[in-house]
Amino acid sequence: MKNLKNNRAFTLIELIVVVSIITILMSLVLPTAQKVLSSARKSKARAYMKQIAETYCRYYQDNGFIPDASNTVQLIEGCAQGGDLNNAHIFVFPGDKKAADVLRENVWPIDDGQHAWEGGKHLSVCLIGCITREVTAATTPVAFSRGLDLYNGRWTQADGVWGAEGGFVAFLDGQVRWYTDLSEGGGKLSTASGSTGSMQEAVDGVGGRILDTETPHSR
Repeated sequence: MKNLKNNRAFTLIELIVVVSIITILMSLVLPTAQKVLSSARKSKARAYMKQIAETYCRYYQDNGFIPDASNTVQLIEGCAQGGDLNNAHIFVFPGDKKAADVLRENVWPIDDGQHAWEGGKHLSVCLIGCITREVTAATTPVAFSRGLDLYNGRWTQADGVWGAEGGFVAFLDGQVRWYTDLSEGGGKLSTASGSTGSMQEAVDGVGGRILDTETPHSR
C-alpha cells in the first residue's frame, strides 16, 4: 500500500510538470503565432488596397477624373462601372472586428438598387472622390484604412483597423504604403506644395473629397 501511494504521488508530480512545460511553451509560441497572423492579415489588406488603387488608376487614365459621390458606396458604384471593381470583400480587411459583420454576400457592389453591405455599418477603407484636376499620380492619395485622424495624421486606437499601430495609404499610381504616423518626418505625405502630415490638407491640394466609411441603407 505504501508503494502504491508513492506511485500515485509521483504520477501527480509528473502531471504538474507536464502542464507547466506546456504552459511555458504556449506562452513562447502564442506571441509568435499572433505576429504571423497579424502579418498575414496586413498582407491581405495591402493586396485589397492595391486592387482599389489600381482601379482608381485605370478609371483616371480612361476618364481624366475621379467621380464625386455623397457616400462611399456611390463612389464604389462608379469605380465598379468604370474600372471593373466588382468584389465586395476587398473593402473589408481580415481581422477588422468593426467591419466583420458588414458583408451580406459577395456580390457585385451595386445591383438593382441593392448593395452587398448592411446599411449603417462601417467598411475598412476610406475612399477619396472628386479628383477633377490634373494631378501627380504618385503623390495623390485615393484611399486609406479606417481610423485615421484627418488632421494630426495618426490612426486612433478606438477606430483604427490596427488600432493606433498605423494603416495603409493607396495612391493614384497604384502604390500602397504602410504608415505608422503621417505627422512624423519620414512618414509625411508629399504634395505639390511640399509635405504634410494632414490627410485633409493632402486631399484638399488635389481638389478631392474624403468620404465616410459608413455604408448607407439600400436604395
